[in-house]
Amino acid sequence: MNARLQGKRCVITGAGSGMGRAGARMFAREGARVAVVDLDKDRVDETVAEIAENGWTAEGFVCDVTDSAAVQDCVTEIATRFDGLDSCWANAGSGGEGTVITTSDAVWERVIDLNLTAAFYTARAVVPHLVQAGGGSLIFTSSSGALFGTPNVASNMAAKAGLLGLTKQIALDFLADRVRVNAICPGPILTATLRAALDERDRQHGAEPGSTLTAFTAQHPLGRIGDPDEVAHVALFLISDEASWVNGQHIVVSGTGA
Repeated sequence: MNARLQGKRCVITGAGSGMGRAGARMFAREGARVAVVDLDKDRVDETVAEIAENGWTAEGFVCDVTDSAAVQDCVTEIATRFDGLDSCWANAGSGGEGTVITTSDAVWERVIDLNLTAAFYTARAVVPHLVQAGGGSLIFTSSSGALFGTPNVASNMAAKAGLLGLTKQIALDFLADRVRVNAICPGPILTATLRAALDERDRQHGAEPGSTLTAFTAQHPLGRIGDPDEVAHVALFLISDEASWVNGQHIVVSGTGA
């Protein structure tokens, strides 16, 4: 059986951990040449080393995706090394707690910058290369909460909802260029970032270590939290030619109907 991404040249931002790392590993296994992009060099190196240990192909790039010039330079370097680009998963992001009343200006700006503006910078840098390649696939990581709401994360949900609009707009603007753009909307996924946030709540409230995670897990109808690989499988489909008739859509990966 042929690898599903054989010959694809792909950028993944936020690939140093969590869903991005799972995607980098999976894409490389399926034959893609993967650019692992993250701000944390150690995490970049870990992801690349893990992929190389399996005999697959990946290269690491350290980049602050909230810096427009840095993103442009990074993507240009990747496209030069890879002799073009076919695909990109703009996955970098971070959360921030607070309602519209309690969210500070600093939290709002940080969350919007990393989740929405960085995706815009990434798309602006990548799409010309996809057009030059005769078409390609771009994915954004949104959130199921962007559709249904999530308590006490106003800045994050505003940013993730903005990504859904950006998805539709880029898909429409580049239809004739055969550039497909879709969004993944994960529900709760047990990444290192989520685990750290839940552990911090335990510390803040003097709770037994792991108790917030246990309570959080019990709230989910399936009795568990999603795994990063479960999101990466959907990204793999959207990057692949199997999704050639899927454009301008969002796919919820939450384990429930909501």
